[in-house]
Amino acid sequence: MNIILLGPPGAGKGTQARILTEGRGMIQLSTGDMLREARSSGTEMGNRVAEVMDRGDLVTDEIVIGLIEEKLEGESGGGFIFDGFPRTLAQADALGDLLARKGQTLTAVIEMSVDDAALVARISGRSTCASCGEVYNDLTKPQPEDGKCTECGGT
Repeated sequence: MNIILLGPPGAGKGTQARILTEGRGMIQLSTGDMLREARSSGTEMGNRVAEVMDRGDLVTDEIVIGLIEEKLEGESGGGFIFDGFPRTLAQADALGDLLARKGQTLTAVIEMSVDDAALVARISGRSTCASCGEVYNDLTKPQPEDGKCTECGGT
């Protein structure tokens, strides 16, 4: 099963992707998580990502597609949930080509719609660990009082 979750920041794509992957042998592919992972990896691709992000520029489709392709190559067969990918027509075309080469198709594309006031409330209470990308929310998953990340101990 291969699913795309689309929607604005704060719509709950990551939360729903985590719920849907549990116990199904699927993997969640979040471009944000992959970019953070690549940046800290020290690989050639990771260094390219770091350069772009350090300049404050948007990461190119070529880089994002390369990261997705790397993840798809290592997939074991349980399927994927794409969290916020594709974002551009070029990314959508590349995903179609990648899936076709693997003999796979998309099962569903789900657009998550949330009213603007709820999005603002969700985003304004959000914080992210700079070390590992773990996301906290003042309402649903508050950051520990000591400010240390529960996943990696970072801040």
